[in-house]
Amino acid sequence: MNGRLNLKKRLIDIQWSFLSLCAPAFTYFILRIIYGKVLGVDGLGLYTLAFTIYMFGTQFADFGIGSALTKYIAEYEDDTTRIKDFISVGFKSSVVSGLLMGTILFLFSNLISIDFFHNSEMIYLLKIISLCFPFIAIQKTVLGTLNGFLKMKDFAFLNVVQQFFILALSIYLVIYYKMGINGTVFGFVIPTIIIGLLSAFFVKDQLSIYTRNSTVILKELLKFGFYVVLTNSTILIFFQVDTLMIGYFADETKVGYYAVAVLIVQGIMILPNAIQRINVPTIATSYRKSEYSYIEKIIKEIVLKTFLIIMILSMFLIIFGKFLISLVFTADFLPAYLPLVILLIGYTIYAPLVSIGGTFSSIGKIEIEFQINAFCALINIILNIILIPKYGIIGAAAATSISTIIIAITYAYSLKRYFRVNMFHGVQREAYNRD
Repeated sequence: MNGRLNLKKRLIDIQWSFLSLCAPAFTYFILRIIYGKVLGVDGLGLYTLAFTIYMFGTQFADFGIGSALTKYIAEYEDDTTRIKDFISVGFKSSVVSGLLMGTILFLFSNLISIDFFHNSEMIYLLKIISLCFPFIAIQKTVLGTLNGFLKMKDFAFLNVVQQFFILALSIYLVIYYKMGINGTVFGFVIPTIIIGLLSAFFVKDQLSIYTRNSTVILKELLKFGFYVVLTNSTILIFFQVDTLMIGYFADETKVGYYAVAVLIVQGIMILPNAIQRINVPTIATSYRKSEYSYIEKIIKEIVLKTFLIIMILSMFLIIFGKFLISLVFTADFLPAYLPLVILLIGYTIYAPLVSIGGTFSSIGKIEIEFQINAFCALINIILNIILIPKYGIIGAAAATSISTIIIAITYAYSLKRYFRVNMFHGVQREAYNRD
């Protein structure tokens, strides 16, 4: 197969990737049900705001070095010495980055809590969250390395163990130790620190104290990582701005309602995200080997199949959404149903593009990913500012749904323009310019 991943290996990798995404989705689905019942709508809303800040940490703590390693490991798969140098430099740099990001959050926790969210209770929570940023950076670097090697079994193992730890500890602290909202934060901070430390053992054989061309490698990692950070920041803003704006314009009660709608939508996005995680190193390797027909096959099949699956799931949730919300969360959360329906409209169109997301970054054109996401994030921010004050969580859902449709159209157009991908006719083999 000219070095191409065979179908069986690819399916196994997707299964492990799917498991690694299912684990956190399952954990936070169960925890939000528990928090909704134990802490109420207000408690769930406050937890959601704190956890959103934690999510920013998972994206920025390593300054994109983990994602850069995924690309370079796949790109230099035949040069083991060069790969080892990249991993060693990346690991050291990510620790420094994590310390810096954690310090920034610690110092600005008062400003974020009081001036933005108008909630003094968040100050302590954010200071605790800041402590785990260096360990997030370590784990992100290790996961990026494992993803580059396509060691998806180890990748999934780390994620599953961490999520099980978070689930068990959080339940103990909140229900049995009755720590309330503080228990929810310690429930994910402590496992993050411990698993972050233990994850280093998965790459210990790839680490060395002295590396060749450290400065050159660091520049390459930071250059790529810079665009990863920019892209991830726009993506995170894109998907979290609605929650943050509700917290700013309304209160934690409305955040609690909206969190339920978002949680359900995130559940159906597990599959396209799992597929994307495999596609990035696969497309990078295939592009380097000029296997354009294989890339064509991947894109055409994945987009169609993802759309059909998500369409079926969305219709099911629209029909049975009220029943499921009442059954799982209680009838107090029924105001989440209409935002859920509105969000599903946008995400059904957006999901197929998620499954092939990262295509530009996999061939080194991550600046295009950033431009697309920055443009759509700006639109989403503007729409949320306009709609939330007047329509509340309905306006937030409408703003996000419209924005997801826009980003899907923009991404499809950009693939056709820059990568010469046509969603209906595939990839033109002569289309790639490696310069």
